[in-house]
Amino acid sequence: MQGARVLILSGRFKGAEAICLGEDRNGRCAVSPDDSDEILSLVPDSDFGLLIDLSADPVRN
Repeated sequence: MQGARVLILSGRFKGAEAICLGEDRNGRCAVSPDDSDEILSLVPDSDFGLLIDLSADPVRN
């Protein structure tokens, strides 16, 4: 999931777009919000979700 664009779903940065920096052995991911230099340790699906850019596929628009 490293490099994936995500949307933070909980906590202080709820609603912010971010990038996933990588996953640890416990299933948590290091996530860096776009508007911050902080690195958060978040749980996929409950703390953040993947962003999908449908504009990149004109057939689906």
